[in-house]
Amino acid sequence: MTKAKWLALAILLFIWVGCRKNDPVPDGTDDYQAVRSPQLPDELFAYSTLEFPDTWLNDPALQLFGGFGSDIEVTDAGATLGRVLFHDPGLSADGTVSCATCHQQARAFSDPVALSTGVSGIPTDRNAMALFNFKYQRRMFWDLRTVGLENQVLQPIEHPDEMAMDLAALPAKLEEITFYNGLFEAAFGDATVTTERVASALTQFVMCFQSYSSRFDAGLEDGFIHFTESEEMGRDIFFNGETRCNQCHSGKNLFSTQPFVNGLEVDYAAAGDGGIGALSADPFDDGRFKTVSLRNIGLTAPYMHDGRFATLREVVDFYSDDIQAHPFLDERLSVNGFGSPGQEPYALSLTEQERESLVDFLETFNDTVMVKADWLSDPF
Repeated sequence: MTKAKWLALAILLFIWVGCRKNDPVPDGTDDYQAVRSPQLPDELFAYSTLEFPDTWLNDPALQLFGGFGSDIEVTDAGATLGRVLFHDPGLSADGTVSCATCHQQARAFSDPVALSTGVSGIPTDRNAMALFNFKYQRRMFWDLRTVGLENQVLQPIEHPDEMAMDLAALPAKLEEITFYNGLFEAAFGDATVTTERVASALTQFVMCFQSYSSRFDAGLEDGFIHFTESEEMGRDIFFNGETRCNQCHSGKNLFSTQPFVNGLEVDYAAAGDGGIGALSADPFDDGRFKTVSLRNIGLTAPYMHDGRFATLREVVDFYSDDIQAHPFLDERLSVNGFGSPGQEPYALSLTEQERESLVDFLETFNDTVMVKADWLSDPF
């Protein structure tokens, strides 16, 4: 074989290894447990004691927009079980995909590709959203179609293109795996597995994805004395009122519970995804999508509902120069900045330095604890 052919073969092998899903778990229960038994601490992590800082709990924007999250009680044993379930590919039909496959901790529980691929091999329709701060979220998914985290967590498990697991068969499958017996008993008082208990445990664990530890948060405490000149310029741009960045991404969580039409398209439905409009059939909702928090925004590329922007700079360039006219464009993105929707798009026309500084500032929203916490990590 020639050197060129060897090189081509090596490249193909590298691509195959780098892009494949997790190795499937063994079919036999004993083999499965030998390969996939979780390594958990002798003393359970105190998930039940996790709290948001007082500054968050007293934040007017969060009191106004937030507090909608699940009221389920988080227990140490329940969240521990949820941690195992979240990271276990055995919950998928073919044992290759877990919740964590498309929601990676180091990426603030998002996926670094535009569209995720599950057991079917068919890419999902939308970008996998980052997961954190669910105390302040009530409506789930990009199109807000589901109310309540408990009603959301099972949907990816049964979705045919994601984990494709028959929920009716899931309890029996988990009951056959010995290590789940003790985990369910500790969490719920007996080893019985039900889909409701799976949903409860997953909800408890995901509710512990709390993001409030970033360089920006440290700056709020010390007066931003450790910010660079560029980051300081970016902070001024973000909050100066002219860019209106913090009108859509406000409060400690840098978010809004209101969905917006943000001018990515002239006609979203014609472009392939009408967002909430695809559900409501109301032209007012064409292209209306959930407004995500800017926390961890430097970790969660690519961006937008379809992952069209690979970098933060592309996002900044879009909002500076390329907002498209739309019959129901949000008024905050219009020239006037108030009034009725559908006005002429606003062009910020930021300078090169302003764009780079704004990107530098957005990077300070990245969490420094949640993305590395061992109590949220893969236990297998």
